[in-house]
Parts: sequence; C-alpha cells; structure tokens
Amino acid sequence: MRVADIRALITRALAPLKHRLQLMVGRAVIQTVNDAGSLQTLQLTVLKDDLREPVERLQNYGLTSHPKKGAECVVLFHGGNRDHGLVIAVDDTRYRLKALKPGEVALYDDLGNRVVLERERMHVSAVKKLVIDAPATEVNSNMTVNGDTHFNGSVQANGKTIDDTHGHIDDSGGQIQGVT
Repeated sequence: MRVADIRALITRALAPLKHRLQLMVGRAVIQTVNDAGSLQTLQLTVLKDDLREPVERLQNYGLTSHPKKGAECVVLFHGGNRDHGLVIAVDDTRYRLKALKPGEVALYDDLGNRVVLERERMHVSAVKKLVIDAPATEVNSNMTVNGDTHFNGSVQANGKTIDDTHGHIDDSGGQIQGVT
C-alpha cells in the first residue's frame, strides 16, 4: 500500500470525528429568551440557518441578565451533538462599555445605566433614578450633594433633630440651623 493511500484511508476514518469536533463549539445569535424557569433558555441561530431551541444558559452565581434579541453567544454541544446545547457566554457589542482601564469592572444595560468600578472611584450612573432599598444606610465619608435634597422623615445633626417648622440650611456656610 502506498503512503498516499494510507493517508487517504486515515483521513476518511477520522472524518466523522473531525466533523463532531468542529460541531462542539459554536457562535450563535440570540432570537428569543425564556427567563421563567430555573435555567434561562434561549432560541438561537447557529451558523447561517440552524435554529436551535430550547438551549439552556448557564450564568455566573450572583449575576443574571436578560439578553436582547441579536446578542451573540458561545454555545457548547456535548460530543458535537447539536440536539442539546449549553450557552456559556453572552455579549452584546451594541451596548458593551469600551475604554475601561486594565482592572476596571462594569455592570451596564442598553439604556445607559451603569456601575463602573474605576481605578480611583466607583461611578454609578442611572438614566432616571437611583433607588436604594435598605432598612438603614450609612455613609462613612464626607459627602457632597449637587442639587436639591428632600427628606421624608426626621433629620438629625450632632444627635439633635431638626424641627420641620424651624429647621433650615444657612446659605452662607451650609450649616444646619434650627436644631431643636
């Protein structure tokens, strides 16, 4: 048997294995999302016209998202079998924050809301309103407020409560006056 014949025989024998390996990892585009179950499931377009559903999506503990139609993802197919895929990563280049410095981390959405852990500060930006729901909030630093401040409840300074009818802010130095 000639070397070329042996090579052809080996190539032919390994062709099914090569094909299955090529089908194990794919890039896909999200069409729809079902976020009702214990695992999120997606409808995906893999390759050009290969529609797959439902495909389970694994997410990192403590973080979750609901990707929009058109987001891209990486999908794994065990043994190259395209009947049961598993999405392991999702990205949407339409909204991804760019120009972060090395080591910076961000949470963001398509509307422009974001939390960016920058090198020297944490920057929170809300498109409409930032809401903090907690039984108590403590700030252990100096605080600057640029804008109106409204209080629905008592205000205390140096352990004393500001009276609603007599308390005011002194415009000259920003001191709280009228503490009762």
